[in-house]
Amino acid sequence: MFGKIHEVYSSISGEGISQGIPTVFIRFAGCSLRCGKTDSRALWCDTAYALGPNQGTEKSLDFIWAELENLDPHHGYQVLLTGGEPLEGKNRDLSLLIANKIYQYRTNAGLPYPASRVETNGSERITEDAFFIFTMDYKLPGSGMEDRMDQENFRILEKRHNSLDEIKFVVRDRIDFERSIEVIREKKIHTNILYSPVHGEVDAKELVEWIKVDNPPKCRLSLQIHKVLWGNQKGV
Repeated sequence: MFGKIHEVYSSISGEGISQGIPTVFIRFAGCSLRCGKTDSRALWCDTAYALGPNQGTEKSLDFIWAELENLDPHHGYQVLLTGGEPLEGKNRDLSLLIANKIYQYRTNAGLPYPASRVETNGSERITEDAFFIFTMDYKLPGSGMEDRMDQENFRILEKRHNSLDEIKFVVRDRIDFERSIEVIREKKIHTNILYSPVHGEVDAKELVEWIKVDNPPKCRLSLQIHKVLWGNQKGV
């Protein structure tokens, strides 16, 4: 089984409730969404270099496992599957194999972080598998991609009832924020909620003020600490 891999590297987790944890990143190539791009507004994806499937090369489970052991020989780091989109097409099958092998190995050996975190764009169906933890985007109107969201994912998140799962709202403007509040109420969301501003389009301090007023349950501001530390670089 092969998937399209753009890069594998170690760093710290840059955002969300796992922020700051030493992490091995497995970045898949290929994503069918193009968030934020209109005739007058720019694509905002911060990993545009991995959006096309040709921006990765086919790699096997054995290759990924060897990379993990090289980067983290004691198997003590969190593993994060990201993209691109790790649940799209053939990438999905490889993600399942990787996460299941890590889970079985670490559970049997009593090692930390047995479940792999998956950053997924909300258009692909998530699963109930215990070997996954999800950070799932919900694309708001400013992305132009809200109609691509898989609404069944809300039911699955509720059924999973995993205290580490997250829903992430990337906010472009006030309309986006107000829509996020509607979604939270309509779907009766009880999962952890992350809010992130679109860089250069909404000030994080302004987003904080909106959050303070509405105070959605289990929500937090999530800024990308890796950009604070290293700027907009790859592989960090």
